[in-house]
Amino acid sequence: MAPLFAILSALLLGVARADQFLNLTALTGRDGISVLECWQLTTPLITSNVPGVAGSATLELGDVANATYTVIPPRFDGGLHHAPVKQYVWFTSGLIHLSLPNATDEVWITGGRYGLVYAEDTADISGWGHRTQYPGSDMTIAMAIPVQDGINPPHTVVHDGPCVAEEQVGI
Repeated sequence: MAPLFAILSALLLGVARADQFLNLTALTGRDGISVLECWQLTTPLITSNVPGVAGSATLELGDVANATYTVIPPRFDGGLHHAPVKQYVWFTSGLIHLSLPNATDEVWITGGRYGLVYAEDTADISGWGHRTQYPGSDMTIAMAIPVQDGINPPHTVVHDGPCVAEEQVGI
């Protein structure tokens, strides 16, 4: 799995610079409700030595389980639901709207380079979960990448609410 993430990281992030860290929006839970937070993964990007992407920025996302590739039709409403497991979700294309039933927080995600989120608002953490809508006129491609044994990646919370573009651009 490590070579897969080295390649995905190189495509997603570009070339590493000193002391770069990945910021991503996380769907988590607090006091029984889902919340959005901007997380910074505490492991820095490093320069890869993997053949084919050597010299590119890379970040090991930790131990992961079975990844799933999903094709979501245009204008699809995923409804209110929980994250099935703690997982990274990389939207590689499409337009995604994540909203919370008990708050005004929301995030719009354009699939691609900055389409990586972390979802951990499972039923044991959040009573309601979140709503996912795909309002675009084209299909959305998503890769769900569960973390092994439900162990979150090491991170710090940058702030409540989703990451904004300025916190992700340039990585």
